[in-house]
Parts: sequence; structure tokens; C-alpha cells
Amino acid sequence: MTSTGFRVTYATMAADDADLHAAYDVGIAAARERLGADHSFVVDGEERPGSGWYEERSPIDSAIVVGRYAQATDEDVADAVAAARAFAPAWAATPWQERVAILMRAADLISEERFPLAAEMAFAVGKNRLEALGDVEESADLIRYYCHEMEEHAGFARPMNRLSPAEATFDVMRPHGVWAVISPFNFPMALAAGPVGAALVAGNTVVLKPSNTGALSGLRLARALKAAGVPDGAFHIVTGAGS
Repeated sequence: MTSTGFRVTYATMAADDADLHAAYDVGIAAARERLGADHSFVVDGEERPGSGWYEERSPIDSAIVVGRYAQATDEDVADAVAAARAFAPAWAATPWQERVAILMRAADLISEERFPLAAEMAFAVGKNRLEALGDVEESADLIRYYCHEMEEHAGFARPMNRLSPAEATFDVMRPHGVWAVISPFNFPMALAAGPVGAALVAGNTVVLKPSNTGALSGLRLARALKAAGVPDGAFHIVTGAGS
């Protein structure tokens, strides 16, 4: 989608821009065409239907069905954790430069699709257009921030201060393993993308459980990560009720 040069941040959120609104209107049209679809969750690259489907309606207009989402079972969640754990050594061994390149591509894909992504979010959780755009922009920027931190610190292998010339001390960051990210409805993409991006670029594998309200934003994040080259074993997403 052709994009406007205007960037929505907390500093510019009160501003008005005709090109931005025109691009957003195109995004609304694209989002409307995708509303009401069925969405499986993904474990180790496999789309799963879970135990059934739950429906999400828009707070803007209850006649609008945002989508129908698969309800993950306890077994599905256990499978996701097991798959993430099994792939953790391979992802941790992937050079940090390669992880950075993949995550930066994901951030760019999010930015390229920011208008339809923001429009979908507005339908799902009722945000106005500038708040929805800010959420999507922040999602990409948070991923970029953690990538830049990795680059700035050479993968977080850095020398420490010396107490004497006879010693050499290094601070080396090592991946922990599997991270669970449970994201809320009020920033459905940014508060998923931030912790997911940080964990992945640092060499951890991730299981994401988005809020049942606004789950579509989490699934769109998953799509961007997949398209950017994140391996199936490194990232998994399960959807379902909050409890």
C-alpha cells in the first residue's frame, strides 16, 4: 500500500493530515473485505482449529463480526510450549545478526501494512484512527528498538570494567529458552510486538496468547513474523478465552 510520510507518534497524535486520512480510508476499505473470517491459531507452523470457534463483534457496531477465532485447548498450549522448547537450542544458536535482520524485516512489513492493520484494530477494540495507527507504528518501532540495541552492543557481548590489568571480564547475554507473552486488549499489537520482538531477537522462542478481544492484531503480528522468516519452531500463537 502506498504510504504517506506522516508518522503517528504520541507527539503528533493531535495533528491532522489530509493524506494520512485518505490513506486510512483506503485501509478501512481493505479491512472491511477481511472482516468476519475464520482464524486458526498456529503451533509449530500448523494451523489448528482447537476445540471450536468464538466470535468477536465490534464495539463500534455489534452487527459487525470482526472474526471468528479458534479456541485452543490445554493440549494445544502444551504442544506449543513443547515445540518452542524443542527449537530453542537451534534459535539460540542462530547468529544474532541473522535474528536482527529477520526481525527488522518483520518491522518493515508491519509499517507497510499500517493502515489496514490500524483499521482492523479500530473495528476490533474501538480505537480512533490516530490511536490505532499509533499502536501499529509503535509495534514496528519497538521491534526496531530491540534490534538496534542488539546491534549497538554487538549482541550484548561487551567488556566490563577492570579492577586490575591482570583480569578481563565480559558481560555476555545468553538466551533463557521459552518465553510466554500474554498481551492485553488495550494495545493489542504494540504490547504483543514489544515483548515478542525482544525475546526473539535475543534468541528466545515464544508462545503468544493475545487477548480474546483484539486477537486479530496478534495474528497479524504472527503473519508478519512468518513472512519475515522467523522459523516455525521459534514462534507460536494460541487464541482463546481469557480464562
